[in-house]
Amino acid sequence: MNVSASETRCPICGTRAETLDPWLEIPVDVKTGRKIDTGRLVWCKACDVGMMRRAMTPKEVTEAYDFAAYYTHGQSHFPDVAASLMDRVLVKLAYLTDQGRMMDAAWLAQLQPGATRILDIGCGGGDFISTLAAPGRALFGVEPDPMAREVAAARGVTVEAGTAETIPARIAAQTFDVILMTHVLEHCTDLGQALRNVRSLLAPGGGFYCEVPNCAALHFRTYAEISEMLDVPRHVHFFTAGSLRLLLEPSGFEVVAEVHHGHTRHFSAGWRAWENRVHHRLRENGAARRTPRRSAGRDLGLIARSAFACPDQKYDCIGLFVRGAAGASLRGGSGNSG
Repeated sequence: MNVSASETRCPICGTRAETLDPWLEIPVDVKTGRKIDTGRLVWCKACDVGMMRRAMTPKEVTEAYDFAAYYTHGQSHFPDVAASLMDRVLVKLAYLTDQGRMMDAAWLAQLQPGATRILDIGCGGGDFISTLAAPGRALFGVEPDPMAREVAAARGVTVEAGTAETIPARIAAQTFDVILMTHVLEHCTDLGQALRNVRSLLAPGGGFYCEVPNCAALHFRTYAEISEMLDVPRHVHFFTAGSLRLLLEPSGFEVVAEVHHGHTRHFSAGWRAWENRVHHRLRENGAARRTPRRSAGRDLGLIARSAFACPDQKYDCIGLFVRGAAGASLRGGSGNSG
């Protein structure tokens, strides 16, 4: 389905965004300080997915990534603060209740043994794919950021300029045993095109790992407006485990495994200090007072509530490892832009 530059729809059911329930309103890019008009977010209750009410212009997309301290450059925007005694207590308590498993090289090898050709779409500086280096294995990446491509290439990744929606020709002419897309899908404006590209690049029997921030996590639901995982305007779609399945399964993928992770890090001194800076910046720019500041008391309560919560509520990331379903079409979901 083709849509205009300003119109967005639910990427799953196709409902026009302007008719969906208002969710959050973020008046400023908290990382750059620029005023933005794309922070009006809506939520599709039927599909459990969020999105911008209107699409960004090309100029707005460029501005959203135009700053130095970004993780794909190997730099952190988190403040370098000394951990207090309470910070250390919070991290220790969170760690003791953290039963998540990161998706790592060993886990991937179990799911896709014998993989020799691996492609990371949106590879950034190659932080993750470089850990998969092994004799006889070729690593490839697609990344729009030239600074990040330099970092990835220095780590031994054959990286090309492009995005999930615009695969470079030299990559498009090949197929891969494993395709990774970690914290990329939420940045994509055309989810249908991105998923059709993945299907076309997968070798027969190949596997696709897709990971996104989990908006059902208790941490996100408590601190959504100031959460680092929100990251408007770079994130344009917002998922739960359920909505990620609703997107992938009708797009011709069969879920093989599910992984949750991301809990203890939210209680580190730097993460907490950053989110309180975000709180201050939003208030300075007139954001509604919907989300409280982070405090030791609130965070202790959050640890207590999440200690025995189900994985969908506990962890900030949800990842699905999928393979192409037999006989499935390549329609890639609704194909709506967002």
